[in-house]
Amino acid sequence: MSKRKANNHQKRMERVGKSLLKDCAVSFVAGGSGLCNLVNIKKQNQFTVGPHLAKTIAAGRYMWSVYCAVFCRDQTGKEYMQSVVINTQEPCRQDELLSVLHENHLSLLNGCNEAHTLNVGWLASPVGHDWSEKEAGSIFTKLNAWDFKTKAEGVTVNG
Repeated sequence: MSKRKANNHQKRMERVGKSLLKDCAVSFVAGGSGLCNLVNIKKQNQFTVGPHLAKTIAAGRYMWSVYCAVFCRDQTGKEYMQSVVINTQEPCRQDELLSVLHENHLSLLNGCNEAHTLNVGWLASPVGHDWSEKEAGSIFTKLNAWDFKTKAEGVTVNG
């Protein structure tokens, strides 16, 4: 008779988290509520996170795929987005992504025309989603990422 594997609570929670989060991404758009939300990638809508799911996301180590973006509008009113996709090389917790997100947003902001900058935001998938610019742009539009004014339009942008 073979010996049964011991229960590993952490690994079990990560497996449950991956199955629950396979079509979801954590989203953040500056200038909004200031909170992170969950977005269903397929339906492209936000939903409320319960305490159990929030704990699962925070405690688990995942192979993250993060789409960082800076939203811009030129003087003719044309909207555009400058972005970078970051894929983690090894599983990490959500709180370990903060420094990476901060560095990439700063480098993106520094590369943008300051007079065109509207806002910043990111989408983070804990299951390594392959982001396309069209898909991310559609989600950001539904998250009201473009509903801000540039310095050229007479409003100071906080960054």
